[in-house]
Amino acid sequence: MFKLNNIILNIIIISILLIISGCGGSKVTSKYNENSANYTKNKKSISINNTKKVYYLGKSLNSKIKLQIENKKDIYVVVTSNFFDQKISITSSVSSRNIEKKSYKLLNSIEDNKSINISKYRENIINLLHKNLAKNSTKIRQLSKSYRTIDTMALNQTQSFCIGMDNSNNCTIRINATAKKIIKNVQTPYGVKSLVIWLESGNGGVSQRDIDNLANIFLKGGGNNDIYDWVTNLYGSEWGDNAKNVNGNLIAKSNIIDILLYNMNNSGLAGYFWGKDNFKKSAIGASNEKIMFYINTQLLSANPKETYTTLAHEFQHMIHFYQRAVLKKLRDSTWFDELMSETTEDLVATKIGYMGPRNVDPNNGTAGRAGNRGGRYPNFNRYNTASLIIWNNSTVDYSKVSAFGGFLARNYDGAKLLHKLMTSRYTDQRAILDATGESSFNTLINKWGCAVVLSDKIGLNNKLEYNFGDFRYTGFGNTIYELGSVNFFNYIPQPQFTSNAILAKSANLYYRVGTNLSGVVNLNINIPKGADISIIAK
Repeated sequence: MFKLNNIILNIIIISILLIISGCGGSKVTSKYNENSANYTKNKKSISINNTKKVYYLGKSLNSKIKLQIENKKDIYVVVTSNFFDQKISITSSVSSRNIEKKSYKLLNSIEDNKSINISKYRENIINLLHKNLAKNSTKIRQLSKSYRTIDTMALNQTQSFCIGMDNSNNCTIRINATAKKIIKNVQTPYGVKSLVIWLESGNGGVSQRDIDNLANIFLKGGGNNDIYDWVTNLYGSEWGDNAKNVNGNLIAKSNIIDILLYNMNNSGLAGYFWGKDNFKKSAIGASNEKIMFYINTQLLSANPKETYTTLAHEFQHMIHFYQRAVLKKLRDSTWFDELMSETTEDLVATKIGYMGPRNVDPNNGTAGRAGNRGGRYPNFNRYNTASLIIWNNSTVDYSKVSAFGGFLARNYDGAKLLHKLMTSRYTDQRAILDATGESSFNTLINKWGCAVVLSDKIGLNNKLEYNFGDFRYTGFGNTIYELGSVNFFNYIPQPQFTSNAILAKSANLYYRVGTNLSGVVNLNINIPKGADISIIAK
């Protein structure tokens, strides 16, 4: 667990904190299974004549591949495991050849944070929403229709907030907070909205200027100029009267969004959205009965722009809860929800003037310079054999979904893709296949791995691009978003290549056969259960 005692040191450290949304749980995987495929033992010869070319071998078991290479080329293999617990290994023989700013410590699961047991709550939230509470919804006393309005709010008024909940949904920890910023009646495409920012009483860790800036980047007058506009343009509204119509235990329509700033001590949290607050207190005693976010004051004082990207990330979770869990009654896996939040950060990075997951100047559309130690991608490179669909709630998990989401956004019209994912009637893998038009998730994961290997090249095709040499533009509605180029070989560490690993499902093994190769190369690829194989020539 990170220790956040020294604010100066934390300017660097907090930039890689988890952007927690009240999500997680140990080893969460998707239940979706692709149609069964025939896996064959490949024994073939491939003539490799071109560079920046991928040779896809298909669904394979143990395979012996003979490569006949013209001229000098760098050769790589990507193997995508289609089953759990596969010990995959590669050996090769060459007949003729010519050849994240510091070392990051992983953040522990938020299960370690006993005062904010968000992970445990998130695991049960859909059941609470659609099963247990739905059965009792008619028995619960309805709130009066004198809804909270912004006109009743005034600066410096104090209110009690619940920030901890036990297994019975009762409040365990309360703090008092004071209203420090109120933005009233801003016209948006989803009606008039207001914002109230609360600061924990006695917390002198942030300035009024920091609070004012936070408010203005999230919600302000005018169109298409704040996080609220940029994110709702993609996904729709964060709440509405349809919620209470679906389930009487949910609060009524609210046009007010609240942000609670408090000192989260050494929890390692940057901020989070917690769906408990969307319920009436008669259903969940720990509810604050608000549409709200929680933000760590240590983060805001040390790195305001990291707080802004946190808000964009958490806003996706807030909308996701309403649009998919409440209205569509869908049960998305954590990795899918987090992929959408991480990719949202990617799309709005230039708009908030932040380096984002690339850790590249937001005004620079290129892939930046070699030696980059920041952002999400160093951790992805370090653990690039991790399964996409297993969620252990570590920074590794955030880095892999960030990298995969970045691949999808750059190759499948990112803004439209994210809108399709939010509105999809499917979940997880099937939602992604439906949105991308691809037919096989394992093949898509394999294509992603090939794109990682080819990220130091430009001028690619066949949806294998990370690197365009500049920005790629993607639009939805009235908004254009910018996606900068990515070269995974610019990061420290660079992508890791290995000859053997025990892989879970939807995980890639990256193998470097060699550089400047020519002549004949023989590959033996041991795959006991089944995988997708691609040979890459650079």
